[in-house]
Amino acid sequence: MGFTMRACKKPRWLAVLLLGGVLSGLAAQADFKVTRISPRVADGELVLSGTLELGLTSKVEEALSKGIPIDVIIDVSLYRKRPLIWDRLMQSWVMRRGISYHALSRQYLVAGHRPDAVESFTSLQAALAGMGTLEELKLPLNELPYGEDTYYVSVRASLDVEALPAPLRPVAYTSLAWHLNSGWTEWYVQH
Repeated sequence: MGFTMRACKKPRWLAVLLLGGVLSGLAAQADFKVTRISPRVADGELVLSGTLELGLTSKVEEALSKGIPIDVIIDVSLYRKRPLIWDRLMQSWVMRRGISYHALSRQYLVAGHRPDAVESFTSLQAALAGMGTLEELKLPLNELPYGEDTYYVSVRASLDVEALPAPLRPVAYTSLAWHLNSGWTEWYVQH
């Protein structure tokens, strides 16, 4: 009489679900969000006002506190809605904002909020709030919206891994702690 042992196979999908839950939990600790955008057209420009929530993970906060500057890219695209075919991309803009920590003065410095100006903040939360505030941001238009057509903007905020120092980039590319991205959100343009 032969006796054979069979290995008990555990469902692989269970491991994938557990790993996915852990990874999504890590990613959910902090992220970027576009919470409000009010786009309008005035004097040949697209004018944006709004708020971005820029939540940093503990790894990104640690790097910032050690003097590594962090850059955020804000992508904006203007579309004309069309009923029968895909919407037409009218124009795109890319803006950059940076934050750094000055250890001697214990100040957070934010650049890119206003042209050729650096603002200082005493706390990280205040600096991130200032960095994520869009106040009457004027973007020049190559082609003006016309008629009764419907227009909308898509906005996304993301951490720029390419702007990090070269030795840190491989870690940032492979770690979820550095993948901060709001994803695209759409906001209708007021006429």
